[in-house]
Amino acid sequence: MAKWRPRLNVFDQRGWGGEGLAATIPVPPAAPGRPPLNRLCHPDSWADGEWRTHSRALGLAQEPGYYHRKAWEWTQCVYGLERLGVLGPCARVLGVGAGHECVLYYLANRSALTVATDLYSGGFTTSGAAEADPAFLTDPGRFAPFVYRADSLRALPADGCRLPFADRAFDVVYSLSSIEHFGGHDRAADAMREIRRVLRPGGVACIATELVVDGGAHPEYFTWEDLERWVIRPSGLVLAEAIDTTLPPPEYMNDPVRLPEEALRTPHIVLRLGQWRFTSVALFMIRPTAAAIARGGLNRAVGAARRRITNRSGAGPVVALPH
Repeated sequence: MAKWRPRLNVFDQRGWGGEGLAATIPVPPAAPGRPPLNRLCHPDSWADGEWRTHSRALGLAQEPGYYHRKAWEWTQCVYGLERLGVLGPCARVLGVGAGHECVLYYLANRSALTVATDLYSGGFTTSGAAEADPAFLTDPGRFAPFVYRADSLRALPADGCRLPFADRAFDVVYSLSSIEHFGGHDRAADAMREIRRVLRPGGVACIATELVVDGGAHPEYFTWEDLERWVIRPSGLVLAEAIDTTLPPPEYMNDPVRLPEEALRTPHIVLRLGQWRFTSVALFMIRPTAAAIARGGLNRAVGAARRRITNRSGAGPVVALPH
C-alpha cells in the first residue's frame, strides 16, 4: 500500500522542514585547482585532463574546438558523480527525463541498477534530436554507443512530477535539460520535490538546465533568481559546493548560436532564442542526512537566539544560549 504524504507539511510552512532546514546547512566552497562541479557550461572544461577522460568514456567527439553544451552536460554529470564517490557496484541510479542518452549506458556500467524514465511519447520522439524514442523501452541495446551491462539498465515511461518509486529508493538521481520542458516553473519545482523524495539521505542529485544569461524572465528557462526559487529551494537539497557563476567567454556570449536556424552550428555554448540568450548550468546537490539537518536546526536556533539578544533593547527577556 502506498504511503500517504501531506502535500504541504506544517514544518515547511514554518521553515522547519526540508526546504527550510536545507538553507541552514553551510555550502562548502569549490575545490581549489579542480573544475567546479556547480557551474555554467564553459569551454575550459575540455582543457582538464580528468574531465576529458570522462568525455572519452562516453564516446563523445574529441575534435579540437568541438564544444557542445549537451556533450558538456553529459560529461559534467558523470565527472561530478565520480568525484563525489556515489557510483559503484551497489549504487542505484535514476534518470528523470533521461531519454536514451549515452549517460545511461555509462551509469549502467558503474551501478547495480540504472533506471531510465521519460514519457517516451510526444514531441521528443520525433524531433530532430529524437531524444526519447519509445523503441528504447523494449530494445535499449539498439541505442548503445558502447558495450554496457544490459542487466543493470531498465527503462519505463513515467512523469517526472509523479515518479512511481518508493521514498529514498535511489543513491543518485539525475536530470539533464529536462525539467524546463515539464510545463513551466511550477512543474519544475514539483519535479525537484519528487527527486528529493526518491533520493536517500546522503544521496546526490545532478541537475542540468537552461540558464538565461540575458533577456529577462522566461516562462520555462531560469534566471539566477528563478533557479533559486523554482529549482534549488523547492528541492530541499544542499549544494555540494558553491556555484561558480563565471560566464562563458565573450566570443561565445557576443556571437550566440541562433535558434532554430543555426541549431547544428558549433561551438554550441551560448544560444539565442528570441530575446533570450542562455546556456547550460549544472548543479550537484545532496539530500541532507538527519545529522546534517539536526546541526542545521541547531545553528538556526542559536542564530535566532543571538539575534534576539543583540536586538532585545528591553523588548523581552534575555535568552540563554545552549551550552
